[in-house]
Parts: sequence; structure tokens; C-alpha cells
Amino acid sequence: MATTLTVRWDDFEAAFIIGSPDSRYFVDTASGAVEYSSHFDDDAVRERVLRRASQPGWLEIPRPTEDDARAEVQSFIDAEPDADVRAALQAGFAEKHAFKGFNVALGRFPEVRRRWASHRLSGIHARLLAFTRRHDLAIDDERFRALSM
Repeated sequence: MATTLTVRWDDFEAAFIIGSPDSRYFVDTASGAVEYSSHFDDDAVRERVLRRASQPGWLEIPRPTEDDARAEVQSFIDAEPDADVRAALQAGFAEKHAFKGFNVALGRFPEVRRRWASHRLSGIHARLLAFTRRHDLAIDDERFRALSM
């Protein structure tokens, strides 16, 4: 039977966003607390978070890699039905700073940007569901239940 957690949904969901690989997220399987440290934190904060998360019952939430991020963007580009838009997104993604180039290109197409937001959220939720299944967790939140259906 799954362990049911009550979490602050926004904090838990944020742990699955592709972001800085230096960020680390943890969830306590007893209390549902979510802790994280980022590249903005000083050593004392990082040590405090790691010390707390090293206690029994804490799980580290794996961070998506840069390869994961690239694959997510590329799958979105590949699925774009408009050849001109697809070419513009691919050209932006091929720039030296790929993610910035992609976002600049995306900014030229408001409707495509809305589809990207939906695609990105789907990736976040897929990672969240995979994590909860792998650790036999259920989240006591309507948004989680809606994802799980």
C-alpha cells in the first residue's frame, strides 16, 4: 500500500522542474516536508539541508539532467506541425546558448509558447508520477489525484 503524504504542492511540483543541476530537492516520507538547496545558497545552508535530509525517511528527488532538458525541447520542436515555426525553433536551439536561443525563437510565436508551457508541464508531471510510483507514494492533493487518473 502506498505511503500517503501531505505536501506543499507547489514546493513538491517545483522539485521536478528542469533547472540548475546544482539544486537538490528532498522529501520527508513521514511529514511530507520538502527541503532544497540551490546554487544561490551558501555552504552553511547546503550543509543544514543535507544534514536534515540524511535522516531516515528522506528521499532525494533526482534532478533532470541537461540531456533530459535537451530531449524535452527537441521532442517539442520535432512535434511542431508548422514547418516554418519548427525551423525557427530548431535554429534558435542550435545557437551557442541553446536554451536561450530556443526561448528567444519561441517568444516570436505566442500560441506556440502556450503549447510549450503545456508540454513542459507534462514533462514535470511525468517525472513527478514516475518518482511517486518508484517510491510507492501517494500525495494527498486533488492535483495529484487528477494526474494519477
